[in-house]
Amino acid sequence: GMSLQKQLLGEEGQQKAEGFPPTDEKAYLKGISELLDLTPLLEKQGVLGESEAWRDGDTKCREGDAWGAKGENTLQDHEQRSSEFQTWYPTVKTYTFRRRIAFWGAVMCCEGCLLFLWVDLITTYAIGTPEMLYELTKVPHLVGGTFFLGGIYLAWFQLINIDSDKLNDNNVHYLWVSIDAVTDTGIENASYVGSLMYLLGAVLYTISQVADFWELAPLWHNRLIDWPLIFGGFLFFTGGLCELKINKVFTSAPTCLVWWVSVLKCYGGLTFWLSACPALFPGKLATRFAVTGTIMYLLASVLSLLIWRGEQFGGALIPAFNRAAQEEVKPAPNANYQIVLEVKDDDSSRVEDALRPRLSLSGLFFLIVSVCISAFSVIACCMSLNHRKDYKDDPETFRRMLNVFMTGIVNIIIVHTALGLDSAIEPYGSLAIVLRVLLVVVFFNSLLELRLQFEDAAYHGDTTDYFGDAAYYDAGIEP
Repeated sequence: GMSLQKQLLGEEGQQKAEGFPPTDEKAYLKGISELLDLTPLLEKQGVLGESEAWRDGDTKCREGDAWGAKGENTLQDHEQRSSEFQTWYPTVKTYTFRRRIAFWGAVMCCEGCLLFLWVDLITTYAIGTPEMLYELTKVPHLVGGTFFLGGIYLAWFQLINIDSDKLNDNNVHYLWVSIDAVTDTGIENASYVGSLMYLLGAVLYTISQVADFWELAPLWHNRLIDWPLIFGGFLFFTGGLCELKINKVFTSAPTCLVWWVSVLKCYGGLTFWLSACPALFPGKLATRFAVTGTIMYLLASVLSLLIWRGEQFGGALIPAFNRAAQEEVKPAPNANYQIVLEVKDDDSSRVEDALRPRLSLSGLFFLIVSVCISAFSVIACCMSLNHRKDYKDDPETFRRMLNVFMTGIVNIIIVHTALGLDSAIEPYGSLAIVLRVLLVVVFFNSLLELRLQFEDAAYHGDTTDYFGDAAYYDAGIEP
């Protein structure tokens, strides 16, 4: 702190400070009373928050904490860091915008990956009856693809609204900006290209999932299902390569979470691409290979939530957002991040919403549980659609399945409401606790709903072997 002290006190004040503390006790107490209060000076320079954060980190380091202060306690160092933070988060509005977009992007990708894994589980182990195969695979596959597309789009939405000044003026872009508009802010080309590749790949996958609802002629099956999967997988792999370049994976050690996110997503893109090539991975081998990629994307999404937990909202595509934070994201940091924001008059009502504590590890656990509940509820809703034609022939079964469908929709709404209160402070803290208890109940109820639907299908169907291959072979379908 000596450099900062000299800059703020001047020569005369520094001479007084150098004679302190004296050896005499009375002189020591008198010297304390005469010490200058640097708080107004630090506040005037706009680095009070940075200085206090450095002080707290230095104290933790002296007490034996593994994570201490970062950088030097100098005016130039604090001003540089404050300037970078102010570039990306100049107001409460921009901070909350980037925070929410990063959160929901990671959550939606998690939900999509879980539904993809469910479809792979059904096709690999032949779960359910043949009559339910359509609702067990095609519908969840499309819903999962829609969730995944939504998460990918939010990352693109974050990037095309990189200009904080335009964002504060409500000049929001929804589909497109030129690459120059992004790179002029200091973001590198690879971020723009990688995000665009992910978006185009997700769109191609959605086209394939929609086309898969119909029985198509071989020519159109190749055009609308097979080729979109191949090109989409290649675009995902290209996006992963861009993230490897952005985060310098080949020239740096794996010491931060974005390094691992980049590697996992690149591998996931590679598996999506190669598994869509029947000459390389035929039949079930392609499904099993693709499963490994889906798991990697799921792990990358969970790690993205850990990055978000550290109040860093750039993920693996926009590292500038992460560098603006005052600490690097570590797997298990204990200190909260202090945030300095310029609060304008029209932002004052949103200050408490923005300056929230980081999500705790228990909060992260319940967040993942919430994502699982959402996926289970979607599957329950999809399975209930199997009885959509029983309105006249079997009204009782139709009403029961309609109740299951509506219960699933309510569960999805409740879960996403709870996710919106991820790290809320009072007056929403108590509500968040109650919702967490409710989430546990809903979690087990969702599993029970799935089990009951399988039992109901077996009771009303032609076979009782609803968890084995016999049902498929009896119907002439190869599992």
